[in-house]
Amino acid sequence: MTGHSKSNSNDDDEVESVQVPTEKTNTKRKNPTQRRPMKKRSETWNHYTVLEDNQYKAKCNYCGKIYQCHPRFDGISNMGTHLKVCEAYLNVKREQDERQQKLVAESGEGNASNMVLAKGWSQEACRRAVSKMIILGELPLNFVDNKGFRHFYNVVVPQFIMPSRRTISRDVMDMFLEEKGILKSLICKNKHRVSLTTDIWTSVQNMSYMVITAHFIDSDWCLHRKIISFSVIEDHKGKSIGKKIESCLLEWGIERVCAITVDNASGNDVAIDYVKNQMLLWKNVDALVLRGDYMHVRCCAHILNLIVTGGLKELHASVAGIRNAVKYVRSSTSRLKAFKQCVDHVKGPNGTVVLDCINRWNSTYLMLMTALKFREPFERMAEVDKLYEAYFREEENRKKRVGPPELEDWEHAERIVRFLKIFYDATLTFSASLSVTSNLCYDTIGLIENSLSALEKSKDVYVHLMASSMREKYDKYWECTEKINKILIIASILDPRCKMDFTKHIFSMIFSDDSAKIEEMVAVMKGLFNSLFDAYSGWNSSPPLPSESFPSGSASGGGGGTSSSPHLIDDTDRQQGYIMEHGDDTLRVARPFLGYAKKVLIQNEGKLMTTEVERYLLDDD
Repeated sequence: MTGHSKSNSNDDDEVESVQVPTEKTNTKRKNPTQRRPMKKRSETWNHYTVLEDNQYKAKCNYCGKIYQCHPRFDGISNMGTHLKVCEAYLNVKREQDERQQKLVAESGEGNASNMVLAKGWSQEACRRAVSKMIILGELPLNFVDNKGFRHFYNVVVPQFIMPSRRTISRDVMDMFLEEKGILKSLICKNKHRVSLTTDIWTSVQNMSYMVITAHFIDSDWCLHRKIISFSVIEDHKGKSIGKKIESCLLEWGIERVCAITVDNASGNDVAIDYVKNQMLLWKNVDALVLRGDYMHVRCCAHILNLIVTGGLKELHASVAGIRNAVKYVRSSTSRLKAFKQCVDHVKGPNGTVVLDCINRWNSTYLMLMTALKFREPFERMAEVDKLYEAYFREEENRKKRVGPPELEDWEHAERIVRFLKIFYDATLTFSASLSVTSNLCYDTIGLIENSLSALEKSKDVYVHLMASSMREKYDKYWECTEKINKILIIASILDPRCKMDFTKHIFSMIFSDDSAKIEEMVAVMKGLFNSLFDAYSGWNSSPPLPSESFPSGSASGGGGGTSSSPHLIDDTDRQQGYIMEHGDDTLRVARPFLGYAKKVLIQNEGKLMTTEVERYLLDDD
């Protein structure tokens, strides 16, 4: 009985505990079947306002358009679609995006790699970027109409409105005029002395184009190279070229010219004389340096091209055989594939061979250099490829093809590559455009002189013939220094490592220690150097700097000595020297400056520390 009563009491407690929350729930919601209203979670509601008199209608916050929004019958998809085309909303969003800066990773010019920057967005900036992309990439103006490009920017920047190609063409022209104005003000404001280079070439449409490039150093001592004219010219006559240069100078407001570098075409002589005579009529005393007597500079790279081209006329038959072998490999994809299989079989290097161009001698050097790396694959191909052997049994221009290259041919090619490397490196030195090279020209010309002298003594008949042919061209333009524009020698004198002593060293090499001729040339160069100094001193209105007194034998004192620092031995410009070995025939060619620096080091050995101490003790600071 007691257990039964206890059980009943427990049941009563359980029922009571269950019924209590039910009563509380009923007090909050009178109708149990009514759904609790849900919170509006879609982002679309941030742009709409529900009407006060009708909760099933909403008004756009930007244009005021009203849409049905019943949760069971309408939904909000129509409201989201409207936002994509609502002009009022898009304008507000565009303004917000322009003001809002975003963190972007940028590794462009002037910034560290992966630097994070805060940038805003604007329609104008995007249009300018598109114009710049077309200019830098040399793209056609109708590139903006490309379907792939339009799909790309619609995904990346959907708010950007791409202008038409006509608008882009106007933007490109506006950008050109803006950049031209900036460059013109840079040249005219600081009155820089400008040097010019120009060349003419003919297109496949038989139209001649002339380009003029300006080279100058700004007030921060930064070297600039800018194309200031690219236009059609009616003919290659000297007077026509001169008029183009004159009109370009007047258009850009260039009043001071240092030198004009051109190739060796006869018409350029007339053009330079025309420009010089016209500039002498200007009311500007410093328009020319020394009345333009040294304004005409013949392009060293072009002269070197003429020299080497003259020597390549004596090409060995071995080069013709290697050229035919390369031509066979590059003539079809199946042959190139067979060649690559031979490369893989002998575990040859990566890459492939290149075919040279007859009009470019340096391409012949590159062809031989790459072919020598694949010598074993070529030998393998001669063993396994029957079509390769049949190719050389065919006739070309009614003559049997030269080749395939044998062991002797490869050895001759190796000699010729070492021979041409000297001139290839010299061409790179002459044609460098991102650094000052005028002070290296005279040393490089001396290197070519030493190279030809050494190669003429070669026991290889073909190398000797090539060197002899090149000597004729060399003497035509650079014989005995007297045919070289002396401004190039002055540039080497202004190099603090060289000064007048290096020039005298070159003269002793050229004139075979003829003391009278050496002293005569040194006197000529000193006179020209003093004339240039007097001319520049007269143009400079600022007072001269107080002269410093240095002990005799120091780097800045004496009669044109040179610094005695050991680093002069290190020639970091190109090669310190060249060694060509073939059997018992060994040719050694060293740069003139390298031998001169060693001689100076020997002469000043033991004086370096004393000189530095004396300069330190004499310094008041």
